[in-house]
This record gives sequence, C-alpha cells and structure tokens, in this order.
Amino acid sequence: MTTDLDLHPGEKVAAKFEAAWSVFGQTCSHFVAPEATYQAWFAHYLISQFGIDRVAREPNFKHRHFTSPWAEHVPGGEVKLDVFVTRQHGLALPHYVHRGGLGDGLHTLVDVAIISELKVAATQGEGLSHTEVAQDVYKLSMLLDEMERRDLVGPRPLAYFCLLDNRVGHRYNREWLTKRLSSVAAHEGVKILFWPAAQGPAH
Repeated sequence: MTTDLDLHPGEKVAAKFEAAWSVFGQTCSHFVAPEATYQAWFAHYLISQFGIDRVAREPNFKHRHFTSPWAEHVPGGEVKLDVFVTRQHGLALPHYVHRGGLGDGLHTLVDVAIISELKVAATQGEGLSHTEVAQDVYKLSMLLDEMERRDLVGPRPLAYFCLLDNRVGHRYNREWLTKRLSSVAAHEGVKILFWPAAQGPAH
C-alpha cells in the first residue's frame, strides 16, 4: 500500500487533500453553479494546500488500447481527470501525445501524488446519473490498474472519487453506488469521499 511518505517525503498528502475537500464542502456546498465552477473552486483549495504549480485540471489520457478490465466500463477512447496533484513542484503537462512513452500519457502518473474526480449533486436538476458516478469510479480504477499491468516504476497516486451531496431536499442514493460496486468492484486504491459524510434521505 502506498503511503504519504512514499509520495512526497515529509508531506501528509492524503491529510492535505482531505482537508481541502472538507473546507471546499463547508464553503461551497450552498452555492448553485455549473460543475466546472465547482471544479475550479475545489482546485483553489487544493492550490492553497499544495501550491499553484502542483495542481492541474483536466489532464488527458488515451485509454483506447488499455488492457485493464475496467476499461470496458469507461466509454470513449480518451479520459480527462477533474483535478490532480503532482508529487513535486514545477508542473509540466502537455497533451498526452506530447508526453512520450507509449503516446497515451499513462507513464506520467508516476510523478503524480493524487488523481481525483468530482461530482456535484446540485448541478443536476433530476439528480446525478448513477451510471456517470460509477464511470468516474471506474475511470480511476482503470488508470491505477493499467499502471500496475505495465509495471511502471514509481509509487502509484492516491485516487479519490469525491461527491458533493448538496442537492436541496434530495440526497444522492449512496446505497445504489454500494450495490453497483458490489457487482463490479472498484480498484482497492480508490477512496470515495462524500460531503457531508453522513447519509441523509435519498432520492
């Protein structure tokens, strides 16, 4: 199991990410905005923890030829991550075709401390799509698994799926996600965070 010290000596990477997530939830959950705006706000809180030159939004990876079984649960041939944090300062992240390696960008994840996806319930008038929620979990699972299949040298990043459960009057049905992940499990390295942490009445 990867530890904080493996990722960045002397730095509590997981604790800093989860602190940023908590402050983001407390500060921004009562606003209503497009999901991209929430993503920018979340990146702001991550920058306050890690520095501006370690945080990136929407880095892309080509997964068309991945052999991971989770790839079949992720549509299309290219994925983008909502936000991630590098292990060191000095962000250098061009399009995947310009990152060398096999041309899909995957090898650059050994230099990344955290990969994450964010879903926001208030942005969907009819509630979050359960399928899209599961796909984000499987996207992270696919990337971690593919790294292991290629025996990439270096620590794997911490992976977080974050759901801001802020739709007024309706809570996301977390039991559905539990059942889905019981039938098609996520990678053991993916951690799921909800805000608020406690389950309210589901829709």
